[in-house]
Amino acid sequence: MSAAIVTAPLDVLKTRLQSDFYQGQLTASRAARGVPPIHTLSLARGAALHIRETFQILFAVPRVEGWTALFKGLGPNLVGVVPARAINFYTYGNGKKLISQYFNDGKEAAWVHLLAAATAGLVTGTITSPIWVVKTRLQLDRSQAQKTGVAQARRYKNAFDCTMQTVRHEGIRGLYRGLTASYLGVTESTLQWVLYEQMKMSLAKREERVRESGKPPSTWDQTVTWTGKAGAAGAAKLVAALLTYPHEVSCAEETTKPRETNNNTRLFGHAFDKHPCRTDSSSTLALRNASV
Repeated sequence: MSAAIVTAPLDVLKTRLQSDFYQGQLTASRAARGVPPIHTLSLARGAALHIRETFQILFAVPRVEGWTALFKGLGPNLVGVVPARAINFYTYGNGKKLISQYFNDGKEAAWVHLLAAATAGLVTGTITSPIWVVKTRLQLDRSQAQKTGVAQARRYKNAFDCTMQTVRHEGIRGLYRGLTASYLGVTESTLQWVLYEQMKMSLAKREERVRESGKPPSTWDQTVTWTGKAGAAGAAKLVAALLTYPHEVSCAEETTKPRETNNNTRLFGHAFDKHPCRTDSSSTLALRNASV
């Protein structure tokens, strides 16, 4: 919970940077300043421009909307973090035991970790999907900052109002929009668990070799003992996130866009896309998993 609170502004920033609305604003701003499209710039110039625009949005949010806007959607996030962590760790731990016991003579292996992690990701994603849908919609909720000089009321009053509006206009299925795409995102948590387990096994073998050597542990050995698992968890998360991030960027508006009604009117000015994954948008339904 502490980590969710501290990183909430960064989560809001990431969600806005991934949304079509803010990408449109950035594109218009670049055109007004005579800046060429970012894909035509060199890697260094493009990275510098992206970093500058990121900090511009980060500082503009509290200035235009107030500092509380940096914690938009934090309530559903906190509500979701605890059960998501509990469900994922419980399912993974017990799944690993059952799979190894019944299919691998009680021995752990990489494929055992793989199956247990995939199962845990699917179960967690299914149960917590409504929480992340509400959280993402609250973060992308239109406010006065979206239309300069126009005092436009926000679409949702709070998480409960967002849930009720979603159910009223879209039915219960609306709370599970993007679930198929989020299942594809299970690859991140699965890869994270597998990498972490392999690193942890390597650390255990290293400690065993140090003990068998009969020599007193060096300063480096003690450092590895104290920080090894934390480093392994961080490294596993980093590698998994880098390898699977394109999926998060490509699967978005299933969760952020309300459905179109039967009479073809667009709710809240958004179009409805029937496909579970779009290549021009992003999503924050990737599982929030921690390896400890």
